[in-house]
Amino acid sequence: MHINPLASASQNQQRTLSGSSSLTSPAAPPIKIPQARDNVRDPNAEFYTTEETPWLSDYKTSAAGRVMLDSMSEEISNLLRSTYLGDLTKDFDKTLCRMYDNFHDFKQQLFYLNTELSNKHFGFTLGFNQEIQVTDPDDVLTPAEFAYLTEKLNERQQLKEDLRAHAKIVMTLLDHYTEKFGNQHTLNLENYSKVIDYGQVFSRNHIGNFMDTIIYQIERNAPKREEERKPLVDLHV
Repeated sequence: MHINPLASASQNQQRTLSGSSSLTSPAAPPIKIPQARDNVRDPNAEFYTTEETPWLSDYKTSAAGRVMLDSMSEEISNLLRSTYLGDLTKDFDKTLCRMYDNFHDFKQQLFYLNTELSNKHFGFTLGFNQEIQVTDPDDVLTPAEFAYLTEKLNERQQLKEDLRAHAKIVMTLLDHYTEKFGNQHTLNLENYSKVIDYGQVFSRNHIGNFMDTIIYQIERNAPKREEERKPLVDLHV
């Protein structure tokens, strides 16, 4: 029998290609396509996002309200802003006073549990994980004391809730109460613990002038807002 070597080679090549497990194996891992970065969580934005004019938010939610906005005078808009900031300032004071009382009660109890520790100067702030974070400005706490205070302070749920609420109030006032807070600094969840120390706020204010101390800490510790980038081309040419 005569075998055509060319035909045989062609058939072998076809069998090799059609039967190759490396090219058509169902077990081959799928190609992973990188996900868009839009799905990445932003804890700062989840905690607080700047709203342009929160005193007008009720008008923006309905068609009738938007019609009223279109014809609203500047005088009325300024009055709504003033009322909003006044209410927010009251919330600032009430929340902070509750925090002061709660922290004072904690230190009184600590005096009977651990007198030596209660005499050390420490405070607290809001951590990036939205938990209470102990502050130790004088570097006097041992690691064990730091861990103990962190655990015990976070057991105070009301203090934790007020702390989170107050941080949002401070960020809102910083964004909108420019007459009092200026407009040069920025604050978010990530850098809050590096800026605000409530232990310092409470210890420096025996008359309850808390807002000025908060503003002082912001001016001293908070990063400045990024300046708007100047255009590379003169737009007026």
